[in-house]
Amino acid sequence: MFLRKPLGLAVAMLACSAVFSHAKTQAAEVDDRIAELERQLAELKSLVVSNKSSIDSNIETLAVQAEDLDEARPMSKGTKFTYGGYVQLDAIASNYSEGKPASVMDDLFVPSLIPVEPQSGSGDSYTNTNIHAKSSRFHFGTATQTDAGKISSFIELDFILSGQGDERVSNSFSSRIRHAYLKWDYGGQQSLLAGQAWSTFFNVGALPDLLDFVGPVGTVFERQPMVRWTSGPWQLAVENQTTRVNLQGGGSQLNDAQLLPDLVARYDGRTGDLKWSVAAIGRQLSYEERPAADIEGISDEQFGYGLSFAGKWNIGRNDLRFMASYGDALGRYMGLNSFNDGYIDHSGQISKIDQWGGFVAYRHYWSDQWRSNLSVSASEASNPSTAEFDGAGNLAKSYRSMHINLNYLPAPKLQLGGELMYGVKELEDGRDGDMYRLQFAAKYAF
Repeated sequence: MFLRKPLGLAVAMLACSAVFSHAKTQAAEVDDRIAELERQLAELKSLVVSNKSSIDSNIETLAVQAEDLDEARPMSKGTKFTYGGYVQLDAIASNYSEGKPASVMDDLFVPSLIPVEPQSGSGDSYTNTNIHAKSSRFHFGTATQTDAGKISSFIELDFILSGQGDERVSNSFSSRIRHAYLKWDYGGQQSLLAGQAWSTFFNVGALPDLLDFVGPVGTVFERQPMVRWTSGPWQLAVENQTTRVNLQGGGSQLNDAQLLPDLVARYDGRTGDLKWSVAAIGRQLSYEERPAADIEGISDEQFGYGLSFAGKWNIGRNDLRFMASYGDALGRYMGLNSFNDGYIDHSGQISKIDQWGGFVAYRHYWSDQWRSNLSVSASEASNPSTAEFDGAGNLAKSYRSMHINLNYLPAPKLQLGGELMYGVKELEDGRDGDMYRLQFAAKYAF
């Protein structure tokens, strides 16, 4: 029994020694882990300090770059800036049955400049070819959102009808203003436009897709300074006024003596796939004879009107475009001033001329890359008799035109096309003249 007690005591002491030894080992391992964690923490602290210095440096660099960008930006912060246009080369071959026209006809079709046979008999035909890039254009635009609504601006230039340059060496033709206006969209579908833009009387969306710069003889075509108010489908505008009248014995006069601007009202509607517009214009026509700057001679004022119905009907992928206009003061608004606004009678007063014009044009897609356009057009004026107006026989009575083209689009915004055009002008006394034109064009929009 006595032997058993010391033996048990020894076993117990050995067990305690093993437990203490194990605990000591675990404590050492914990210390090692703590040391490793402290080392890793020290490394992280070092990295943070190093990266903070780098981050601070990057922030300073970004701030400098942002400041440089603010100084370099074309518009103030919050204003969207846009730029676009197209480059176009036109190669135009023309034949005139009754002689050589004014040089502007080399660049674009102006109905009133078609030569007609002289009173002495038939004229000599004239043929020429002209290659130019004057119809190329570019524009700038801005748009800014404000507490009062969106305020935008637009400026567009091209090089047609340039009074500078010639074709001898460098073809250095100057640019000219097409559009320059500001627009304030102040709520919903309401806006106010001020500046030079397409006349409110002209539905631009109905104009045929032709290579010629203008197109049909019977189209309304006008850009001018104005103030236009739009509310939903309604547009009301006050537009720049000017009057051109035929004078007794020949010639014409351009007059700005009228006080009242041209007044235009228009309504845009939609019926299914048909988009259409009805427009009306009221004009004060004036004539003032000035033998000297401080002396007024014969003068007169008359009020006239014009009406126009135009639209575009989508037929699947294809479309039909049309326009019909009538009035006694269409004058300069139709066919690039094909007819004047009126004439001066024997008493020195303005007599108005009833006029009408219109066109129909069909655009057909043969495939994704090929499309064609066919346009037929006419216009006519009810001129005075020779008893009412000296030289009435020389006044333009009617115009006709036809265009047909084929366009190839090998890539987005790249167009290669060819167009055949025919135009004819007839005078009141029956004399006439016609022209044929073949035009090729390469165009890239950007």
